[in-house]
Amino acid sequence: MNLNPRRCSEVNLGLAFNWQYDADFIHMLDRACQQAGVSSFIVGAHNLQQTCLEVHNDERRFHWFLDRASDEDTHFLKLNHLLQNTSTSILNAHDRYLHAIDKAEIHADLLTSGLRLPLTVVLPPHDRQPEVNARLIEEFAKPFVVKPARGGGGRGVLTGGTGVEDVKRARAKHRDQRFLLQQSVEPQTLDGRRAWFRVYFVCGEVLSCWWDDRTHRYAVVTASDAKVVRVAELERIVRIIAHVAHLDFFSAEIAIDLHSRYVVVDYVNTPCDMRLQSKHFNGVPDTIVHQVVTAIVAYVKAQLKTTGSDTGDAHLWP
Repeated sequence: MNLNPRRCSEVNLGLAFNWQYDADFIHMLDRACQQAGVSSFIVGAHNLQQTCLEVHNDERRFHWFLDRASDEDTHFLKLNHLLQNTSTSILNAHDRYLHAIDKAEIHADLLTSGLRLPLTVVLPPHDRQPEVNARLIEEFAKPFVVKPARGGGGRGVLTGGTGVEDVKRARAKHRDQRFLLQQSVEPQTLDGRRAWFRVYFVCGEVLSCWWDDRTHRYAVVTASDAKVVRVAELERIVRIIAHVAHLDFFSAEIAIDLHSRYVVVDYVNTPCDMRLQSKHFNGVPDTIVHQVVTAIVAYVKAQLKTTGSDTGDAHLWP
């Protein structure tokens, strides 16, 4: 008989991060949780091993968890895998995340859903097929973009491509990956701005920003923009992507092309860069970051109230 059973600490929302520029966002989330009566716990490199041990020994339980680290740091995958074997509900569950960020995998699903995407050809990995059909490249619409199927932040992406050598150069840098050969999309200019948008899906909420694909500068889409932008169409598109991707928190890039068509240029970006614009020139508007925080906390709190101790697998995919 164990006269001194170990106590289990139960946490409503766990927050894992490993990028120094994510600290503001994570601590904003942490403060918002406390103000809303939602317990939270931050996991970083400093306490990762201890947290894994506590979860393994059932000394700490998380009702919900937001992982913003394991995509870049495999050390956090151990914790992710441990949580998957518990009753924890994970925002952007890892298996769904892996499927959604593979542009080659999700491309066909999005086409089937009726969304307009750039003209695209999926190329096999360089390691499997070093040479590509030169005629295919020569006859493809120009200029084009060559991007690896997986990855984000513009890594490995070649823009303004015009020939076979451009494709070879891009594929040679990521030899184990499939690549997407895509027709470049030139946006309209609306009220002096390029009609390019980054639209966020956050636990059922949709938030839209202008996002200049050249300067990477953001601006909030306001009510006055409705005269030139169909905000409801941006929302409709992103909700369809959420339905296909089964993710809780991501962003997509959408452009209005020269024919006034709303084209999904980049399908799923996650984890979303949440650097504050007040601190970084190319950061996200502070009001949007605050809205993201509010949406996450409100959603987790609502789920806790609805399900009690049984967190289940409740999500707000449309």
